[in-house]
Amino acid sequence: MSGEYKYTGKLKIKAEQFITKLESAGLTARIEQDSFREYSVKIEVDECGFTTLYYKPTKNTFSVSNHEIRNKEIADSIDKLWDPAHIEKNEIYVNKGIEMDVDGSYSAGITSYAAVMRKNGKVVHELSGIVEAGEVEGSHQVAGEIRAVIEAVNWCEGKKIKSVIIYYDYLGLEMWACGKWKAKKNLTKEYTAFMKTRPLKIEWVKIDSHTGVKWNEYADKLAKKALEA
Repeated sequence: MSGEYKYTGKLKIKAEQFITKLESAGLTARIEQDSFREYSVKIEVDECGFTTLYYKPTKNTFSVSNHEIRNKEIADSIDKLWDPAHIEKNEIYVNKGIEMDVDGSYSAGITSYAAVMRKNGKVVHELSGIVEAGEVEGSHQVAGEIRAVIEAVNWCEGKKIKSVIIYYDYLGLEMWACGKWKAKKNLTKEYTAFMKTRPLKIEWVKIDSHTGVKWNEYADKLAKKALEA
């Protein structure tokens, strides 16, 4: 039941406000009552799928993700309604050389990873999969984020790529790789050791998750899809 969750009230109010905005743009929408979770709720948009509303209590902020909206044009319209400045967020991409977004996901005891690689702004490769339970070490989604980087770096080296821009949303990926955070678990120690030996030149770009950044959302969708396989 939705009432079991601490932030149901806040999520419901914000969802209803956003539904009003959607309907003013000609999109019929409703709260999916059975979808309430501690920090999220789904809004069904007629014949288009679901947009997910997230609440971050530490910052008292909300965001939306449209990875379940089937029509890209509708997804873009929803992004604009939520945040008219969302297009500016996608200007972080230089669309030159090799760029990639990495992400991880976790649900029901399973951890997944994903990465989407682009050359001069166009997708040239996608990868995703499941992290073996014994390798997760209780790190859940973080283990997926780490695996995404490792698999992406291996792909780059296999293609003899010398430099890459990696866009990510979990700060530890850069901090461990660059030796700015001390690795404590075997998972992060092995990741740190792996990254130290790589000849690949990496430019790290931190972005915020679930804020409408195009390829980050795409990588998130790939990781979630891997959980369903």
